[in-house]
Order: sequence, then structure tokens, then C-alpha cells
Amino acid sequence: MVARTNGTIAKDPVGDRPERDSQVERTSPSEGETLRQHCRGMMPLDAIWPDWMMELLRDAANETSLLRGWLKQWGSPLNVLNVDPMRRAIRAIQDVASDRGLPVQLHFARKANKCPQFVQAGLGEGIGFDVASEPELQQTLEVMRKAAASPQQDRLVCTASIKSHSLMRLCVENDVVLVIDNPDELQTLRETLAAMANPQARVALRWRPDSEQAPAFQSRFGMPTSAWSDEAKRIASEQRIKLVGVHFHFQRSLSQFDPTWTRTRIAEALVAVDHFRELGNEVRWLDIGGGLPINYLRNASQWSDFLSVSQNDDSARRLTWDGRLLRNVDPMWQPWSAAKWLGEVLQPETVTAIRSRDLILKCEPGRSLLDGCGMTLAEVAFVKPCSANSNSQGDHWIGLHMNSSQCRTTRDEFLVDPIVLPMNAGGARGRALEGFFVGVYCTESEYLFQRRFQFPNGIARGDLVAIPNTAAYQMHFQESRAHQMPLANHVFTGNFV
Repeated sequence: MVARTNGTIAKDPVGDRPERDSQVERTSPSEGETLRQHCRGMMPLDAIWPDWMMELLRDAANETSLLRGWLKQWGSPLNVLNVDPMRRAIRAIQDVASDRGLPVQLHFARKANKCPQFVQAGLGEGIGFDVASEPELQQTLEVMRKAAASPQQDRLVCTASIKSHSLMRLCVENDVVLVIDNPDELQTLRETLAAMANPQARVALRWRPDSEQAPAFQSRFGMPTSAWSDEAKRIASEQRIKLVGVHFHFQRSLSQFDPTWTRTRIAEALVAVDHFRELGNEVRWLDIGGGLPINYLRNASQWSDFLSVSQNDDSARRLTWDGRLLRNVDPMWQPWSAAKWLGEVLQPETVTAIRSRDLILKCEPGRSLLDGCGMTLAEVAFVKPCSANSNSQGDHWIGLHMNSSQCRTTRDEFLVDPIVLPMNAGGARGRALEGFFVGVYCTESEYLFQRRFQFPNGIARGDLVAIPNTAAYQMHFQESRAHQMPLANHVFTGNFV
């Protein structure tokens, strides 16, 4: 068992263990509370910390701990990752489909995390991949070549929202299915094919419900069945383009995680499948996209309490920097795991409708496949009062050796409480204080979290801050090299090989 970053190898403390459920924190309550006690949100949002993370954090205060050694060698911030939870998540979802006698193919969305180790793990579990850029496709193809991965029909799909001629050419050359969003994109593909010798492109049409089917639903992606009809008829008569799938992918709100909502979309998409087949196309599969749920929090009541306050203008002012309201947020607590949610979606009527059409079911559960796969560590650089008149209970800025792009998506906030690890636990600690985590970018808006945190035992230069469950999008989706700063290093631990 090894831990790796940029070709370097380090000892792994947690590799030789039986597999366990990555979504369950098995650390005893007293151990968990001891680690959490140094940092609490004004309204606490206690995260789920898998055992492999807790084992590393518990040992961090020791001078010879692996976390200290890694940070000393590779710097702050540092992303620590583990592929074992991904493997378990894949198997759990596959088991749900198998129990229902439904052929299913999962695709890991490369945009969720750029580390090729997740491609290697996915290959071992027989899944496919969803790429959204030329570099993502090139890297995925290279990992597959090195692994001598067996060819699999429609194992790779390209869902890039804007596709260049060069990306389309690379897809066609490597038999990657292009998910087509609109007729202009289809025309770009025809132009690409015209410049190639004897190629054939396989495509899926990106579908969305029309306004009558889902009047409250809005999406920039895809087109209704009626808008695709003429193009699907034309494709059926073309020699160089083959329509093999129908695809939808929606960014779900909390209400849209209701399995009934997805079952309704599946039923509507099956009407599109039938229509495209009637026009002469051999549609082989239906892809229901991503958005499978992931539960970040231990406590449902903490989440509901937070929502009730944070959405109220007056009550929310004390929770955040400058009274900023947090409107655009992910549902951080969920009543389902991805596998249980999919089981609720795949009720007998839905399964029968898919099987009767001899369709393969596809989905891209990128975020949920990375549940419990990574955390981000950063070192405290300074602590200072926000004003000269601040007392021990006043607001402070806590500067970390990281920037705000290194734990951020397009959402307003990542709503989990970090863990603070005191590095001078045996020495004198500061007094209790409150404050905000800020980063290295030279802007007034450089807040790592908008929320105010409490530090009952103080916080000091040299302490470590651990942010949980960041492997899914948080590490990489917005990561930037502003100020020409290097990107964060990665360490892999656990059953990597």
C-alpha cells in the first residue's frame, strides 16, 4: 500500500484493512467530538468523516505523524485522497441495478476530480467515463492505454457544453460518443467529419422536457423532443452519423432529488427514445445523467435549523462575513445514499419500461462516487483581530496557506465545519475567539468560507485546518494559479493499487 503525489511514495498507515462503508463514521462519539471541539460554525454543521481520515487526523499532533511529514514535504494546501470509497460506491450502485435485472453502465465524470488514479480505480470496476474537455479525454485515453483496458462499447461519452472541431475529431478517432446539445453543434460535427477520411460518429441527443411537461424546470442544456425531431430524422438517413443514445443531465434542487421527479423524467425521455426509433434510429441506451445524492452531514436537524435561519435576512446576518446571504447552496444533508436513491427511482414500473425497450441504463454519478474520497489540509499562517478594538470574543481573520479557488465550486459556500488540529497541544493556547478563514489572494473578497466560526480553545499560527469530503468538485472545479502560485499537491493513501 502506498501514498503517492507527483511520483513520490510515502508510507501508508491505513492500507491493510478490510473494506468498510465509507459513508459511515465509525470513530467513537468521544473521539469525534474531541477532534471537532476546536472549530464550530456559529450554527454547527458537523461533517461525516470516514475512518481513514479520522485515523490520520488523530495522529496529527505527533511530531512524526504522516500528515506533518506530508505537509512539510509538499506544502499547504495538500489534498489527501483514497480510492477505496469510490470502489465501494460503484459496487453498491451496480448491485442495485443487478438486483432489478437491469443492464447499467456508470460513467465517472472527469470534471469532478482531475486525478487519474480515479480513472484507474474505475477501470478496475468496469465503469465508463464522461469527459467534458480535450485534456480530460486525452488523459483518460492515456490511462486506459497504459492499463490495457479492454474495449467496451460506448465506454466513453463526451458531454462538453462547447465542442471544438479538434475535440470532435479526437472523439471520432477514438470511437467516443458525442452528446450533442443543439443543431448548431451537430452541424459542427458534420463539418468535422467532412474533413476526415471515411469516419463515422456515434452520437446521443441531449434531451430536456418541454415547458408543458415541466413548467417550473429551467435548463440551458438540451432540447425537447419536438425540437430534435427533424434532426433525428436526418441522422437516420446519414451514413456518417449514428444516433445511439438519449441523454439528460440536470442540476437538481432539493425538491428534484425526490425520486418521483426523476421517474417522471425517465418516462418522458422514453417517449423521445420511441420517437427517434420510429424515425429509423437504433437508439441503444438512455442516460439519466448525474445529480445522484451525497450526504455530507451527520445531523439532519443541524441542516434544517441552518436553512431556517440562513434564508432569513435578519437572522442570517450574524452567520456570515458582512451579513452575506447564502442562497445558492447544495443540499448538504440527504436522506439517501446514491445507491438507495437509485433503488427508489428504479421502481418496478420504471424498470419494466426500460427493459421492454431493450435499453441499457446509463448515469454519471460523479459527485457521489467520490463520497468520502478526499480531504484538504491547510496550515494557519496568522491570526489577527478584524479591528483594533476587537476583544477576545471579537471577530478575527485566520489566514491559511491556501487560496479560495482550492475548495470551491460555483456554489456560494461549502457548508461543512472544518476540523482544527492544534499543533502545540501541550503548550499554552489562545483565548476563545470568533472569526473567518481567509486565503492568499490579494483581494478583499478572499474568504475561504463566508461563514463565521467559533474557536473555543483559540487558534494559532502553525495549526492545521482539515476540510472534509472535498474530492468531489471542491478541489479542482475552480482551482486557479492566480499570482502564478503552484497548484496543490495530492497524496493517495489506502488500497491504491
